[in-house]
Amino acid sequence: MNKDILGNFYRRMLPLYPPRTEALLRRTSPSDLQRLTFRYIFTVDGMTEISHMIEGLITASPGVSDSHVSFQYFSSRLSPQIDRYKLVAQSSRGLWLYGVPDAQLPELPNTTYVDTSGTPLENYWYVIAYGPGISATLLAEEITPEERLPGEPRMYEGFYTFEADTTYQVLTVLHQLFPEKVPTPTMPELMT
Repeated sequence: MNKDILGNFYRRMLPLYPPRTEALLRRTSPSDLQRLTFRYIFTVDGMTEISHMIEGLITASPGVSDSHVSFQYFSSRLSPQIDRYKLVAQSSRGLWLYGVPDAQLPELPNTTYVDTSGTPLENYWYVIAYGPGISATLLAEEITPEERLPGEPRMYEGFYTFEADTTYQVLTVLHQLFPEKVPTPTMPELMT
């Protein structure tokens, strides 16, 4: 199987979304953001803002959605957000956390850890909520230091969508990559 199946999917999807900048986040309310679909290049702060919006959808509707989140590296990215993720785990039907397990992993309810060591997924940041009435996907690839200008901060290029079909497709790719850990997602038309 092609190890970069997510990368191939990502590159096919990216041109379908209109480009936006981080200024959009300053002009858009969270409720408006739930109705937008766009492509972007964002800093870590912009990515965090959208991630928190999706996490808010999850925690506002306990027991409704499955949640899939990439931390790239657990040591530096999950630890600072552990209190937030305790709540996300409690609110999710199931929570799948993806990353390189380079630190002790905390015990969280309803949580499955997925080791992405040595795979192209080490380069992706994604936050996904999927369940009846909830669909949100943030999927971005980190722009490598070689591709950034000198002194430019960590940046990501990706897309955000609330479209259930796209979320279903991303989850299908994650299932194909990790069939032992990630369940087959339910088709959107069968969500009840």
